[in-house]
Amino acid sequence: MRRSTRFIVAGSAALLGITVLAGCSSSSSSDSSASAAASTTQMLPPVMVEQGATTAAAKVGDFVVINVKTIAGTTIATSTPDLLAISQGGTDGSADFNPGAQALAVGTGIITVTLPDGSTYDLTVTITE
Repeated sequence: MRRSTRFIVAGSAALLGITVLAGCSSSSSSDSSASAAASTTQMLPPVMVEQGATTAAAKVGDFVVINVKTIAGTTIATSTPDLLAISQGGTDGSADFNPGAQALAVGTGIITVTLPDGSTYDLTVTITE
């Protein structure tokens, strides 16, 4: 009986050691994989700017969305295309899209908004890292 008890204890210890090692090795690699996946898929919300606003702040990579009252007939332009990549607003039949721009580099960008009535205003976007 003593011999079988030693066998059971030795077998249990070996099984416990394998389980602990397997648990440690798989959790550390999956933790680093999960961290890497989370950091590469994180999406930031856009910088929302109301119609008529003349200043906004964004970071490189941010999207600045101008919440206009009337999308049809509103256009935007920029004198700083190296800092701001503009996107005109519009509709695709199922959704409306406000005009906006993506901040490309550090600096001060200007977006000129032209409303359907022909009036214009400038939106100065301060872009930081």
